[in-house]
Amino acid sequence: MLVKLVGLVKIAKQKLLEQERMLLDNQARIMKMRTQIDVVNAQIAQVSFPSKGHFGLYQIQMAGVQAYLYEIEEIRKQIAFLLKEQEVIKQNIRIAHINHEKMVYIYNQEKNKRDAHIKNLEEKRLDELTTILHARNK
Repeated sequence: MLVKLVGLVKIAKQKLLEQERMLLDNQARIMKMRTQIDVVNAQIAQVSFPSKGHFGLYQIQMAGVQAYLYEIEEIRKQIAFLLKEQEVIKQNIRIAHINHEKMVYIYNQEKNKRDAHIKNLEEKRLDELTTILHARNK
């Protein structure tokens, strides 16, 4: 019974570690996307608008800036999705942690029962030996 419980504890721990790994991957993707936003913002800052010339040149530059802004908005949508996914992962971590703690508790309870049983058997054997030795000495 105890061997089976050890296996269950290991499985619960693996599930917990898998969820934690997923959380770290998710957070890394979010950080990467935030870095992408910073890069796009730097590109927008480098855009120079003409101070003289045709209005068409200004419109072309503005269209380029709008494309950058659209790209930022798309990245933000992806980040929002990843943040929602992160909340689900955190909830799964909580559940996996509770399950792991349950398995550890059950394992410890069974181990304590087994240890108490073994101790009880040893005490009985010692009592029997004491009785036998006492009977021999009389």
